[in-house]
Amino acid sequence: MKKTYKTRLKAEGRRMKAEGGFTLLELIIAITILTMITLIIGSGFRLGIQAWEKGEEATGETQRLRVLSSLFSQQIASVYPYKMKIEDEDEPVVVFRGEQDSMVFVTTIANSSFGGFKWVKYIYRDGALLYKEGLLPDKKLEENLKKDEEIIDSGIGEVRFAYRDVDGEWEDEWDYGEELPSAVRVELPDHQPFVIAIPMGKEKKEESGQNGPVAQVL
Repeated sequence: MKKTYKTRLKAEGRRMKAEGGFTLLELIIAITILTMITLIIGSGFRLGIQAWEKGEEATGETQRLRVLSSLFSQQIASVYPYKMKIEDEDEPVVVFRGEQDSMVFVTTIANSSFGGFKWVKYIYRDGALLYKEGLLPDKKLEENLKKDEEIIDSGIGEVRFAYRDVDGEWEDEWDYGEELPSAVRVELPDHQPFVIAIPMGKEKKEESGQNGPVAQVL
C-alpha cells in the first residue's frame, strides 16, 4: 500500500512538471534568447533611424544646391551688356567682371515695382557664398561694391566660376571691357558643373553680324 502511494506521488510530480514546470536551465536559456532578440530589434531600429537621418540630410543638401543653381541660371541667363563709366576707365565699359571666386554683372531681372536693371555681385569667401545687389543707374557703383555683402549660404563648399570667350575658350577671369562672355560655368560642391549661356554674350561667327543692344549710362 505504501509503495503504491509513493508511486502515485512520483507519477503526479512528473505529470505536473511535464504540464507547466520549467527547470532553471530552461529559464536561463529562455531569458538569453529573449535578450538577444531585444538587442537585434534595438540595433535594427537604430540603424533605421540613422539611415532616415542621412536620407533627410542628403535630400536637404540636394534641395539647397538646386535652389542655388536655379538662382544662378535665372540671373546669369538675363545678363545685359549695360555700359557705364567706371573708375580707372577712360571710356564707358560693359559692367561684367569675374574671377574664379567672384562675379559682378548687370541683369534685367529687377524688382517688379521698379523694373529696369540691377547690378549683382556674388563672392565666395571663408566657406560662405555672399551676395549683394543694387538698382541702376548707380553713380556710386564701385563704392557700393566694396560694402558688406549678405550671406546666402554659410555652409557651402568651394564655389568656382569660369567664363567662355569669343573663341569658345574658358577663362578664369573676365575684366570690364566691350563685350560679355558667351557663357558662365558654375561649379558647386557635390554637384556636376553646369554651363549657363548668356544670350547677349558675343560669340565668334563665320560672318560678321550686328551686335546686341547696349544700354549706356555716362
